[in-house]
Formats: sequence, C-alpha cells, structure tokens
Amino acid sequence: MATFGNSWMLAMMSTFPEALVRPFAWRYLKPQDMPDGTARLAPYGLRKIESVLVEAYGEDSVAVVHPYNLEKFVGADTEAVLVSTMDPLGLAYVSATYNPLIGFGGEALNRTEFVRLMRHRVFEKWRVKKVVGGFGVWQIRDAGLQEKLGIDLLVAGECEEWIVPILEKMRSGQPLPKYIRTVKLKEFTRVPLIRHAAGFGAVEITRGCGRRCQFCSPDFRTKYDFPLQHIMSEVEVNVRNGCDSAFLVTEDIFLYGSDARFNPNPSRLKQLLGAIAGHKGVSEIAISHASLVPVLVAPDLLDEITPLIIDKSHYRKGGKRFVGVDVGIESGSVRLMKRYMNGKAYPLRIEDWPEIVVQGTGVFNDHLWYPMYTFILGLPGETEEDVLATLELFDRLKGSVVFYVPLLFVPLEEAILRSAGRNGGRCSRDARAL
Repeated sequence: MATFGNSWMLAMMSTFPEALVRPFAWRYLKPQDMPDGTARLAPYGLRKIESVLVEAYGEDSVAVVHPYNLEKFVGADTEAVLVSTMDPLGLAYVSATYNPLIGFGGEALNRTEFVRLMRHRVFEKWRVKKVVGGFGVWQIRDAGLQEKLGIDLLVAGECEEWIVPILEKMRSGQPLPKYIRTVKLKEFTRVPLIRHAAGFGAVEITRGCGRRCQFCSPDFRTKYDFPLQHIMSEVEVNVRNGCDSAFLVTEDIFLYGSDARFNPNPSRLKQLLGAIAGHKGVSEIAISHASLVPVLVAPDLLDEITPLIIDKSHYRKGGKRFVGVDVGIESGSVRLMKRYMNGKAYPLRIEDWPEIVVQGTGVFNDHLWYPMYTFILGLPGETEEDVLATLELFDRLKGSVVFYVPLLFVPLEEAILRSAGRNGGRCSRDARAL
C-alpha cells in the first residue's frame, strides 16, 4: 500500500533489512485514507480484483483497506480477506540479492510486514477466510508456511476470470485445494477497468511479452495490447482520484502495437504516449520497462516519442530531464543468452547480443534515455567464461550513462526455469477443476 513518495526507487528499500530501513520507511507505511477509511491508493493488481468483486457482489460488499486499518472493516459479516503480494518472504530478485550482501539488520521489511499482517488479531477474533494471491505466493508454498500463517488458500496467476468462481466455491463450503494456479487469460476484453486510484498512477499498457525468456514469467505469456480507450479510461480514474502521475506498466513499452516479429509500430506508440501526455491532469509520466532491440530496428523511434514525454519525466541529471526505464540486459554471454533467452534479440540475431547492447545504449543516451540495466548472476550452468563475457560487455559500455543492478537468479513460479535451484513441487490442480 505504500508508494514511498511516488518513487519506485525509494520503494526498493522495502526489500532491505527491516532494522536498517524502518527508521526511514515508517513514514511511508502509514495509511493514506479516503474520508470513509478505505485506501486512497492501492496496488494495481488489487484494484483489478476490486473491480471484479464489486461487479459480482456490489460496491457495499467490498472494501480495499490499508493493513493497519483491518479492525475498522473486518467483523462478524466479513467472509474473506484477500491479500495481494509480490515478495511476501523477501525471496524475490532484489531481496535475495542484497540482503545476504548486507549481512545484518534482520529480515526484509517486506517479510516482517507480511507476517505481521497474517498474524493480525482480526483473524483470531473473527472466522474469516484468508486468501493470498499475487506473484509472490510461490514463496509461501515452497517455504511450507501456508498452514503456519493460517492461510486458507494460495492463488497464483491471473485472477480476473477466476476469483469469483473460487470464492463461490469457498462460500458454499465445497472442498478446494490449498493452492490453485489459474489458467492463463485468453479473453482480455473481460479485464475490467480499475474503479479507484492505483499506486504510482499505474496503468497497464501491455500484458505479457512472448519472447519466451526462460527465467521470466511475464515473458512466457502471449503479448496483449490494451486498447487506447481502455488505457485512457484508467488514466482518468487515477487523475479523478487525485493521482497526477501515470506509471506505464509494460514488459516493453516499445512492443505496444508491434507485429508478431516484435517490430515496433511508431505511429501507435506516438498515439498512445501523446494521448497520455496530453491529458491535462497528468503532470508526470514514468515507464516501467523497455528493451534495446526496437530502437535499433526503428532508428527514428526515439526521435518521434521522446519529445512527447521527456518534459513530464520525474528524473533529472545536471538539471536536465531524462527518461529513466528498466532494461534487462541479463548477460554478456552469447552462450547463456542463446540457451535461455533466444528470443530476446528478435528480429535481430542473438549471436550479436553484446553489439546490440552497446549500440542500443548509444541510441538511448543520444536521446536522453538513461536506463537502469539489470543483469542476472548464477543462471543454471553459468561458467567463469560467461561472467567474463559480461564484464567485457561492461568494459565496452564505459562512458555510457547507465545504472547497473546485478541480481541473483531466482526460479520464479511461472517461468520455464521454475524448478532450477529449488524443489518446489508442481500444483496438481488448477482453475479448470472449478
């Protein structure tokens, strides 16, 4: 529920040891409430679930609230508390990488806050079901903590289509497995609009990617572009509820409108960004992720779109605005890239990956795009030669304006490499059984 002053960089401190960051983070953790006590801002995915539940059960039956306010809303008539979580036990990329390096300060703030929520006294006082969803549910299952934390049901995967049937089964007393992985969405026209403001002014531009990188879960989903009217309706919801920023949620902003071979569509992208930037209530625009290949495939792409958004960028360097974006370069090893991320370079050749990174970085910097480059250490089968290849790539990037973020490999639940490095068993039942 915390937006950390609308800075996703500050928000990363929630993954660091509690003893170190709580003195700075406490002010951000306090509730930001509407007059009726509900949350003014909430995670985007939770807002989607809220819309589905309101449509099914009515506005008066659903409330999105800050965890610290549970006692104000949970009572004898409450049937279930649904919690969405990304990193409940501090085992995701950033937490797993930097907490061991820090080596002191206790467990990640994410973990302590999640455990605190799961042990909230309302669950002892009232007979209410506890349902946990979101990308991080695999952590709870694999750690064997579901029963210990009193969680009735873990739900993994896209839930817009499945959450109501799941809850109806639960309400009727019919048996349910302890863990459900839903079937991937096929009809995106059924994805509802959010009804209240999402944290950071988040609005989903695309879902999935389709490049099939084996370490990544969104990449394994077929890409879908949300229609411009759908996107602008959600921008309007955020603005109307007092959020003047637009945080564009996408696996790659350059894939909006792209063809089946990942060739970008500059005209559609310009139409999208122009509409968002032109909304009178939007004062800031931020982009979650991008990739390098499209700016090489379409050399004029950044010439066309940068002027639309740079004046609304939150970021400055030397008094000058720049566009900041997260880009996964993953490795400088062609061998590893070809083995696990062969689609990363489409429609170019993965054999040219180091050159793609070097040339793409130059194009970015020339247009005042200063990326945050994440790369992965410890991919299965990584050798010393692979690490040296990555270091050689960094050497070629000297003088570029980039921010490096090394991350340890984590076998995510929905990724092809989900079984690499951990014993997590597979779920025997999914939402089709409902």
